[in-house]
Amino acid sequence: MKKEKWANAFESRDDRRAKKRMAVLRAGAYLFNKQGFERTTLDDIAKALNVTKRTLYYYIDSKDEILIECNRHAVETMKEIAEDIRRREGPPLERIERYLRHYMGFLADDMGVCLILSVDLPLEEPYAGIMREGRRKGDMTMRALIEEGIADGSIAPCDPRLTTAAIFGAFNWVPHWNTRPNPAPLNEIADSYIPFVINGLKARPEAKDAETVG
Repeated sequence: MKKEKWANAFESRDDRRAKKRMAVLRAGAYLFNKQGFERTTLDDIAKALNVTKRTLYYYIDSKDEILIECNRHAVETMKEIAEDIRRREGPPLERIERYLRHYMGFLADDMGVCLILSVDLPLEEPYAGIMREGRRKGDMTMRALIEEGIADGSIAPCDPRLTTAAIFGAFNWVPHWNTRPNPAPLNEIADSYIPFVINGLKARPEAKDAETVG
């Protein structure tokens, strides 16, 4: 084995630190979602990780930093999903369905839920701007798909801005109500929500025919 291969076979100190920092962020996101940001303490997070509070300070500076970093990770994931959909080809309704499948997967992740549930928490700039930009990119992707579908006749005429708000409003509300002891699996919710959205967007040829006859 070459020397460089032997060296690469082991994690570096930075790699180990990055993994442990991510564990702190995920533990924080989970607890913020479960009991609220204000009611969660660093002691709670340390206890969940079975470490001391002092150990946490090696990886983060404050509870606020955990929230900011969780939201930053979630925004990056959301932007990646939006970019993937924008690059793909195919009918608008198919891409909207794919987008919503990915988005429901985003809501299955604690950091994704953290972003949704912390939307009303006051964040200082530039972090608040980063959050707004991430959400705006997701909205603009959906609006563009709806506009494309209206243009090719596959989607019924509507206001893309309001329709996008209605779609994401329904999906983003899931983490608020799906919190009972035995929450509904998100894939089942997706199987119920997505056909409802797609069918609601579809243009109705029979309606056009009726107008022509009239």
